[in-house]
Amino acid sequence: MLWAQGLPASENPSDFFEERIRPLLAQSCFTCHTDSPQSGLRLDSRESILKGGQSGPAILAGDPEASLLIQAVRRTHPRLKMPPGNPLTPDQVRHLETWVRTGAFWPKAPDQAAKAKTENGHPYHITPEQRSFWSFRPIRMPAPPETANGQWPRSGIDRFILAKLESKGMRPVKPAGRRVLIRRASLDLVGLPPTPEEVESFVRDRSPLAFAKVVDRLLASPHYGERWGRYWLDLARYADDRLNDTRDDPYPNAYRYRDWVVGVLNEDLPYDVFAKAQIAGDLLHPEEPGRFAGGLGLYGLSPRLPDDRVDVTTRTFLGLTVACAKCHDHKYDPIPTRDFYSLQGVFQSTESHEFPLAPEAVVSEYQEQAKRIGNLETDLKEFLKRETLQLGDILASQTARYLGAARQVLGDSQLPVADAARQAGLDAETLQRWIKHLETWPKEHPYLNDWPERLQASGEDFRKWAETFQVRVISVARERKELDRRNRSAPKGKPPEVMEADKAGFWNAFYFATPRPDLPYRPPLGIYYYGEVNQYPGTEMKVVPFLKGERREYVDGVLEEIRTLKESLPAKYAFLHAIRDSKKPTDLKVHIGGSKDKLGEPAPRRFLQILSEGEPPPFQKGSGRLELAEAIADPGNPLTARVMANRIWLHHFGRGIVGTASNFGRLGDRPTHPLLLDYLASRLISSGWSLKSLHREIMLSASYALSSAPSGRNAGLDPDNRLYWRADRRRLDAEALRDSLLFVSGKLDRALGGPPLWLTENLAWRKGPDGEPDKYSQPAEWILSDSNRRTLYGFVSRRRPDKTMTLFDFPNPTAISETRFETSTPLQRLFFLNSAFLTRLSKALVDRLDSGAADPARIRRIYRILFARNPNREELRLGVTFLRDNEKSWPQYARVLLSSNEFLYVK
Repeated sequence: MLWAQGLPASENPSDFFEERIRPLLAQSCFTCHTDSPQSGLRLDSRESILKGGQSGPAILAGDPEASLLIQAVRRTHPRLKMPPGNPLTPDQVRHLETWVRTGAFWPKAPDQAAKAKTENGHPYHITPEQRSFWSFRPIRMPAPPETANGQWPRSGIDRFILAKLESKGMRPVKPAGRRVLIRRASLDLVGLPPTPEEVESFVRDRSPLAFAKVVDRLLASPHYGERWGRYWLDLARYADDRLNDTRDDPYPNAYRYRDWVVGVLNEDLPYDVFAKAQIAGDLLHPEEPGRFAGGLGLYGLSPRLPDDRVDVTTRTFLGLTVACAKCHDHKYDPIPTRDFYSLQGVFQSTESHEFPLAPEAVVSEYQEQAKRIGNLETDLKEFLKRETLQLGDILASQTARYLGAARQVLGDSQLPVADAARQAGLDAETLQRWIKHLETWPKEHPYLNDWPERLQASGEDFRKWAETFQVRVISVARERKELDRRNRSAPKGKPPEVMEADKAGFWNAFYFATPRPDLPYRPPLGIYYYGEVNQYPGTEMKVVPFLKGERREYVDGVLEEIRTLKESLPAKYAFLHAIRDSKKPTDLKVHIGGSKDKLGEPAPRRFLQILSEGEPPPFQKGSGRLELAEAIADPGNPLTARVMANRIWLHHFGRGIVGTASNFGRLGDRPTHPLLLDYLASRLISSGWSLKSLHREIMLSASYALSSAPSGRNAGLDPDNRLYWRADRRRLDAEALRDSLLFVSGKLDRALGGPPLWLTENLAWRKGPDGEPDKYSQPAEWILSDSNRRTLYGFVSRRRPDKTMTLFDFPNPTAISETRFETSTPLQRLFFLNSAFLTRLSKALVDRLDSGAADPARIRRIYRILFARNPNREELRLGVTFLRDNEKSWPQYARVLLSSNEFLYVK
């Protein structure tokens, strides 16, 4: 009874849970509320949810108003606001409310006894029931169904859509107008609106092939690769810099992978080859290794996080979350831990590689000279390191003299540091370090706490105290050296010996330094340390002035040789950020519980068991990358074509046939039209894996050409339009928005390819409180100068994201992004109100209009440019009235139109 009251007639409890609730909980809740439950609350079973945690039961079945879970996701609870960060969407909240109201149905867990666990040391057995799951079944070309309405369908796609609608007592809405349709197609395929001339040409062309000609023209455009290449880069987590917390760390050649993706999509490289090129492009044609090596940027530019390569490979190409099997057998899908380490072994048997794009002679000449420079720099570094250690001992033997000089500076004499150093025959910088140390409180050691009293002591007493203090400094240095020696020779596994805390703090004050590159601050240097420290570039050279005689001559000679070689070193040749097989590929062992210190059975490098017939054979060729690529791109693989066909459908319709585009497992959504998905996957394979052919078939369907008109009856039966009875209105994503603004104003530079450019004003020259510029760099807004290239060519930073791009939901380049989330915030509207970028573009747009024409004619022109239509009578009247008394109002008028929903959304 509860289900009948709360669910649409088209839903049943199991489907509703599997398609709406389980994926939502998995995505938003399971991270914190499963194996290590925060606040004692688990959300991975009905029993756990009813039991609740420290705050009580999470839900009261049948009563969403009284359920803590609902209050938390609504954010109406005084304390609980869940999930942390971004709130759930209104639709997601509504689904949870419906689920609780209708009894919180949760299907019984599958019989786990049917398979033996890898962790127990037994073979992992995949049951026939698991193999029968929809996404693991072989792809079969289904026959399009018969429909009652035989006039509406134009293709097999339409018959699948219409049959589902008719089975629910629904019918599609009217077709979109021609002006709406060409704008939709243009933004879909090339990410730019059509020109007024293109629109009028299509409107006048009444031939049956008019729209087909539009689609063919757009598919042939070089801008097609730019638009659809960006979607792929979202999956590839493309960025122009490395993941580095402490400093900007750009890749010099990242853009070559981006341009490769754009180029091969424009060429319509078969998708199976496209996939293989990114996994093993250097191995596809051994006689011509550079032919597809550009695709290796998928891994060569990776953020280098643990398990990243297994995760991106399986989620992107297969729609499977194999990385979830790192610590234990996958809890929902038939993927044992051993399978994860089989794939991890493939990538563990590779190494980062700069794939050269220059003749071998050029590469060899550069590398030989660079190696000579590197060897000299290494030799010099080791020499200076030894000298630094000796200098520390020498300076320590002068401690009493430095204390005396410090007394001259800080005591009654108040001598300048330089004068005190000169009179005592000491190094001025070292004395300055002493002064700073003596003026800084508190300290890590207690041995100078009496310094203020020592300043007042008599000369003889001070001298004796200073000499005693010098003995302490030398003694603690000797003790530390002996401690380090014993730790180096200690048996493996023995805990290292450490100094007592006061002595360790004392040693730090005089000798401490760290070469660690990961510290986000400048560590304090020991008073007597003049060696290498990453946060203090060039400090290792400060030991040079202390050198005399042959030592100084040696250093000067090496420095001169390095300088000469660097001046004659040519610019580095072009190369690709790639990977290559290691010289000795090796299998991994299963890490029990994910721990590298607790190893289990070997995991030979091979493909996934669930996608293999019988036991998958071990990979034999090098790392196994080529065999992995061939297994993924095999037309018999049930996932690869389904996943890609679904991704293409998603970007044309705003939602995939499978809503979770990178998860076709049990926690993912079920397909709304499983036969249609198999039809599209079959068509993709039979076309020779041509993505453009699939685009064309989808876009020439009657389903694609539907309008976004409402239908009360349909909305009551399918409020989310999951059955595609109309077109969904979609907001332009960040790239299409910026590109369209530049395009309609006549400012877009449509050149293809090349190094990235900053799209925003770079404020890195502004220094923060600690003098470090790049930590406080905040991009301002999109600028209009030399950066009028398409947004695809903007610098994508993992460390310093473009604030304006993220304002309009640009994804995090460290993670796989299968789709764009669409938020609407006040800050977005404020951008259109206050942005200097919009101010300049509004003026540029007005400049495109005929300045000698009357206002009505100019208004019609601007409407055709922006909206692909003429204004209606009321819009024309309002525009004329607004502009009548003030010619300077035109930029304001243009800005309002650029900010309108009609421009920002695709109907």
